Amino acid sequence: MGKRKRNPFCRCFAAGFAVLAAGGPAYAADAGGHLGLEHKPKKQQSVESVYRQQNALFKPGQFIIQPGFSYAYSDSNAVTLNGFLALGAIFLGQINVSKVKSNIETLSLQTSYSPTDDMQFALTVPYLARQSTYESVGVNGSSLQASEQGVTNKGQIGDVSASFFYQLAGSQTGAALIWNLVAKAPTGRSPYGIPIATQPQNNNLSYPTALPTGNGVWSVQTGLSAIKTVNPVILFTSLSYTYEIPRDFGNISTTTTPTPGRVAPGNAVSVGGGTAFALNRRISLTFSFNESFIASTSIKPAGSSWQTVVGSSENAAVLNFGVSYAENASTTIVSNLGIGLTRDAPNVDLSFTVPMTF
Repeated sequence: MGKRKRNPFCRCFAAGFAVLAAGGPAYAADAGGHLGLEHKPKKQQSVESVYRQQNALFKPGQFIIQPGFSYAYSDSNAVTLNGFLALGAIFLGQINVSKVKSNIETLSLQTSYSPTDDMQFALTVPYLARQSTYESVGVNGSSLQASEQGVTNKGQIGDVSASFFYQLAGSQTGAALIWNLVAKAPTGRSPYGIPIATQPQNNNLSYPTALPTGNGVWSVQTGLSAIKTVNPVILFTSLSYTYEIPRDFGNISTTTTPTPGRVAPGNAVSVGGGTAFALNRRISLTFSFNESFIASTSIKPAGSSWQTVVGSSENAAVLNFGVSYAENASTTIVSNLGIGLTRDAPNVDLSFTVPMTF
């Protein structure tokens, strides 16, 4: 018998079914890890934007300038009880309720350069302005009258950081594994040695006379991040460890009497992950979660032993929602909204960056 000819409609249906079974059109990466849709002559700028945000896009000779602005707001309440429980249920004594509201505006400039298709260097310089308001009851000894005190830092450089990224592994399926190393210098104002003042009319209200813009010590962070395209989404995750190098200070006291000592800030472990959707060639949506576990800080005043600062450990978890828009092949506008999920994280963190490629 002769070979039966297949209906063109059946051939199209079979081809379409094969594409669906394979998960739809896949993103492919070239030798430099640059992504694009298979069977398309041009790469999707929205996909490249996601990889660039995860520091997973390396192009030899590429130079990027990334100005940015962020605003973070947080508030915290503290209740202090000075008394005792009578009959197991009635509190007799003084209840002190205090509140701290903080606003931080940050201008930043990041420059990065990729000498090869698997390596990138970056330098980030932040400039911070801070305003904090401290509130507490206790005016003239009254538990009903409250007062507040504002402290403002009009602007000062923060801690400058230098970063190195190296692609350990990549594949033609768009997957990549990146190792990172970040060194941060204590160029911002240290949080140690800042005197604490008390309002004359309210002895319950204490506040710092200045606000820090840095950690005060050198730190080194290393970690791994992975990113992979699984059509129609992009998956990414990260894990890092930060070591804070202990440092000697001429004054670590909060009083007017200087007290020299050594400070060992708590080291941190950070984990994160998320997903991104390339809606079209220009726009992508990103959803991610990040959490940092920070150990307690220890101090060693001159002539004394090490002491743990009570309440200095932190757990900061943030849920992020981001949108990026590729204005053209060299400029992208990236916005991100972070919502704090734990007490140690900012309530709201809104940021805008504009990576420009040269």
